[in-house]
Amino acid sequence: MRNTDILIVDDEIGIREVLQETLEDEGYTVALAENAGEARRLRNQTRPAMVLLDIWMPDSDGITLLKEWATNGQL
Repeated sequence: MRNTDILIVDDEIGIREVLQETLEDEGYTVALAENAGEARRLRNQTRPAMVLLDIWMPDSDGITLLKEWATNGQL
């Protein structure tokens, strides 16, 4: 794991792209997920130092996903 890896989770592509461009310009490595399922998979693959997590998503809200990760010891 590199401490510069950031996972962005948002169902709106425009938000993901703006955040990705901004963070990559600052030298961060960014992974993108558009839903909770993708976020789970990428979080396990990339082990990011930070997750920017949307609260309102169609398949699962960010708070539920965060609680799931906390319960599973993934924080």
